[in-house]
Amino acid sequence: MRARRARAAGALTAALVVLLTACTAGGGDPSPASSATVDPDPGPGPEDVVASPVVPEGGTEVRVDVHPVVRDGDLAVLTLDLTPLEDPGEDGSVTLHGFGGPMATNLRLSDPANVRLVDLERDVVHHAAVDADREPVVAPKGWERLRGPGGTRLQIPYAAPDADVTEMSLFLPGAPLVASVPVIDGDVPSSVRPDAPRPTATSTATPSPEPERVAVDRIVAAPVFPLDSASAELEGAVKTVESTERVDVQLGADVLFEFDQATLTPAAGEAIALVAARIAEREPGTVSVVGHTDDQGDDAYNLDLSRRRAQAVADALGPLVGSGYRMQVDGRGEAEPFVANDSDENRALNRRVAVSLTSTVTTRTDVTATGELPPFGDKGLVGQGEEPLLVDSSSRRHEVQASARTVHGHVVVDLTVRGVDDYAGTGMVLPSLRGWSSHRGQGTDTPLDVAGRAVILDGATKLYPMDYRIGTTERAPDGEWLTLTDLRGATRIDGGQSRVYSFVYPRMATDAVTFQVGSGSVFDTDFRIVDVPVRQEARD
Repeated sequence: MRARRARAAGALTAALVVLLTACTAGGGDPSPASSATVDPDPGPGPEDVVASPVVPEGGTEVRVDVHPVVRDGDLAVLTLDLTPLEDPGEDGSVTLHGFGGPMATNLRLSDPANVRLVDLERDVVHHAAVDADREPVVAPKGWERLRGPGGTRLQIPYAAPDADVTEMSLFLPGAPLVASVPVIDGDVPSSVRPDAPRPTATSTATPSPEPERVAVDRIVAAPVFPLDSASAELEGAVKTVESTERVDVQLGADVLFEFDQATLTPAAGEAIALVAARIAEREPGTVSVVGHTDDQGDDAYNLDLSRRRAQAVADALGPLVGSGYRMQVDGRGEAEPFVANDSDENRALNRRVAVSLTSTVTTRTDVTATGELPPFGDKGLVGQGEEPLLVDSSSRRHEVQASARTVHGHVVVDLTVRGVDDYAGTGMVLPSLRGWSSHRGQGTDTPLDVAGRAVILDGATKLYPMDYRIGTTERAPDGEWLTLTDLRGATRIDGGQSRVYSFVYPRMATDAVTFQVGSGSVFDTDFRIVDVPVRQEARD
């Protein structure tokens, strides 16, 4: 209704302008007090459509009309109209497999877990509200099965964002991240689409269904998770994981110290300066500096060496961050490995000094880009810019094409995967797209289905997709983590169809990045695309 009122006000304003112009041309003096007061643009209404991406599902395509997010007390309701664009098939229905969460998660994560609201200014992600059995409270029941050409209206409640939030991003599987969905106050739209069939006195059309509203009385929780950023700078010597509340930095001991020594090398200065920059972004507090070794050598000796190395880092770091940050130094020797000590490469990861601070962010510093692009394995494919790259495996042929942009400073890569063969069925897509590039150590878990194996590189700096912890299990006492990517990396793509995978990365000021899936040494479908231009978001 508000959109119609806005159009009416515009017509009235135009009529007044014509009338005043005619009076002036006729020689009459317009009254000094005459003026037209026009209401400001009220913005989008609850029934307005703000985006209409098309996603492949079950061998057909579905248009998703996105409406504004409407605040309703402590909740905010997202309304999506789902319309098949082709004949649904023999049984007259389309099942939305891609809207579900990862199948391998050890925690219950029911559909539509893959539809998430994201605040990339405050770095939080909202999941659908759930009942006492941790099932999402959405309307209607059976939403995931679209029947007939009319489609379905899906309504999902989330925790309401803060009152000053006027827009959020929408992570919709199979489509590019919708960067801006308005958040408005008003009445939640009807649960029945305005274009639903309506019977007449002479028609035999199926009557509109009775409204099925979200059963808000069943909601017991509306999960909101803080997002973590992870990067590896100085050719992996400085690995940082941070949220708005905490920063953890792993410093590779092989860069800081000579073998069996606790005196900092000249090369350590740049690494410690990077740590100081991360610490200085936050409110003053106690900085934990803990040394670790691998399992080679005597336990008591390793414990002493780890403590002396931690003290050396603290002595260098303290003057750089100032007196407000108190250093708390400790050593753990080989007692807390980051990964298993089962190879030379893993032992190098375990030789480290860990620096952490639990404190609120006060200012942000973009990740730095230094060094040369690291080599890529000889099994991988290499593409250039925004040009399509053919990925030909033993069973499928796809074209992949990357584009990049920024949203609230975060780099977002949209990867379009297009089937260029005649395949039709439910088999896997690119095997290299499933899985993750884990930057977390022992005691954590990430579902294999997640399409989180892609990283971006700028020089020797590597950025991992943003991720968040959804809970802990016996198998993963340090948390089960989801990435801010498609949670169903193996969703069906038939020949001739295209599916878009969006990857959200930490903030980085850059004009171009390298997008990489896999190491290039495992799958022949691993690929690297260099010099992908990054389009900067418009600023007011």
